[in-house]
Amino acid sequence: MNTFRSGAQRVGRWSRALMAAGLVLAALLSPMLPPAHAQTALTATATIGIFADFARQVGGDRVEVIQLLGDGVDPHDYQMVPADLVAVNRSQMLLYNGLNLEPFLGQVLTGAGRPGLMLVQLSEGLSPIMTGNVPNPHLWLNPQFAVRYVERIRDAFVAADPTGADVYQANAAAYIAQLVALDAELESQLSQVPAENRKLVTTHDAFPYFARRYGFEVIGAALSSEAQEPSPNELIALMRQVRQAGVRAVFIEPQFNPRLLDQVAREAGIQVLPTYSDAFPSDGSIRTYVEMMRVNVRDIVAGLR
Repeated sequence: MNTFRSGAQRVGRWSRALMAAGLVLAALLSPMLPPAHAQTALTATATIGIFADFARQVGGDRVEVIQLLGDGVDPHDYQMVPADLVAVNRSQMLLYNGLNLEPFLGQVLTGAGRPGLMLVQLSEGLSPIMTGNVPNPHLWLNPQFAVRYVERIRDAFVAADPTGADVYQANAAAYIAQLVALDAELESQLSQVPAENRKLVTTHDAFPYFARRYGFEVIGAALSSEAQEPSPNELIALMRQVRQAGVRAVFIEPQFNPRLLDQVAREAGIQVLPTYSDAFPSDGSIRTYVEMMRVNVRDIVAGLR
């Protein structure tokens, strides 16, 4: 018997047991904590910064919004800690994407959260792009679907706080008008990219909704939509696709290790540019969804036209 492996397995079981115990303790203690802003009518937790921004746009001063994951944090392989459950259980509502973007929420979604917690899956009612049997969760990168997310948040806030319905509806209408204008603006900016250059290679498979909306082709991604690394053969195939398709640039998302796409870019002799999908940058240079989409399109145009 491999003693090292056996010991490692025992340590792993103890670590999982301690984490589970911590989450349970947090669930028991957190209802006793007062809300941070007593003047607000509602407290909502959003899993990532993009959804927190949507919620702040709709809620205004009436809603305290807690962002669960910090900027620059990848939601695909995040591991929940007891403090996260304390944050969730201070809220009346949890805003999350679903479609396996946030696998760390398993215990909350199956009942570890406090009684009465309203669970709002923002992608509900939308038809995801499927890769085999796996749905791609990144619908918000098409601003038209971002509008649907905002409508879901508006309706959830109205249901939880009917007294504030007029506020939520007015805020949502104003923000949706911004998103509609943003969609037209991005389409106009992207018209500078010739049809033959509209080929995207990104760190992970987050951009099919963006590509479908604006007439791009996703040639490939170093990681899957669930941020799983490729096999050596898959990476070689991606390099071959990049060369054959005449891709002009690859786009790296800062929350992921750039190693694989750097290798692809070196092999093809092309440039590397940043882009954002699941997380705002950790340096605070981008704070809103509108800013993020403008930066993405600016760099896509610069790299591909």
